[in-house]
Amino acid sequence: MMRTKAYVNGKIVEQDKACISLLDRGLNYGDGLFETIKAVNGLPLFVSGHLERLKSGSSAIGLSAASLKPLMADIRSGVMERLLKSNGLSTGSAYIRVTVTRGIDAGGHLPAKRAQPTAIIRTRPLDEKTLRRREKKGVSAILIRGFVPAIPGVKTLNYLPNVIGRSEASRRKAYEGIFTDSRDHVSEGTSSNLFIVEKAILKTPPIKARGYYCVLPGITRGCVIELARANGIKARETIITAERLADCDEAFLTNSIAGIVPLVSIDGKALGSGRPGPATKALQELYNGLIRAEYERRRLFYQSRGSLIKRKNN
Repeated sequence: MMRTKAYVNGKIVEQDKACISLLDRGLNYGDGLFETIKAVNGLPLFVSGHLERLKSGSSAIGLSAASLKPLMADIRSGVMERLLKSNGLSTGSAYIRVTVTRGIDAGGHLPAKRAQPTAIIRTRPLDEKTLRRREKKGVSAILIRGFVPAIPGVKTLNYLPNVIGRSEASRRKAYEGIFTDSRDHVSEGTSSNLFIVEKAILKTPPIKARGYYCVLPGITRGCVIELARANGIKARETIITAERLADCDEAFLTNSIAGIVPLVSIDGKALGSGRPGPATKALQELYNGLIRAEYERRRLFYQSRGSLIKRKNN
């Protein structure tokens, strides 16, 4: 039986034997970042966008760009593709998680200046049948009040608010929890960005308002806004209240793994018709076309890189 492999600090090892130090700051303080990337037929998609966000997040928490160079070099050399192949994920859809912590540090809250980041990449197969069912039929959500993501705008390992929010959603028989602040402004889901449609206008909470981060700059979120504007659909970043969400014509959620998922009810109340709306369906079709184009682009890139390596070795 094939043993699952993982990447840890430059090496591909058996996942059940992989170890990190008890002094790692990711374990002790949630001091780190992560990215989740979808792969199709052994090829990770939208890699440049995810790496740019990882670098931006690193800057936000004070990790130097130089300290990430070994990981970035390994990713550029195809370590994610090799890991997918090692794990028998060269066909179908797969999940890739890239985790970076500040590294080993025996000190307290103040990080040591010379700590070297810990880098981990792991993969697993995706249940495409479940993803397609949600994409077609839609999902429900609840509003989460009383707490918000640890650092809105940065995908950190401080994910406890998201874990609690998703757990509360599950307890109430909903798929997702959507964070809401003290002014009843909705921001984002525990693992998704939120869009609504009002009078044929696509609206989503802004990444920043009054100089402060409001939501994570999702890779799929950005793709949806670009696709909408390129295809004659008005798209705006604007404050959305819980009341406007409840009264919208249609709504959907986005993330890199699930793509565009119709949101058909909130707190037990149907949104719009209670079914996936026409704008959502149109954007799903456009986004699925983008996925196919991105896969083909990655396939050609990987093919040309393989040919170049082969010529060099010969």
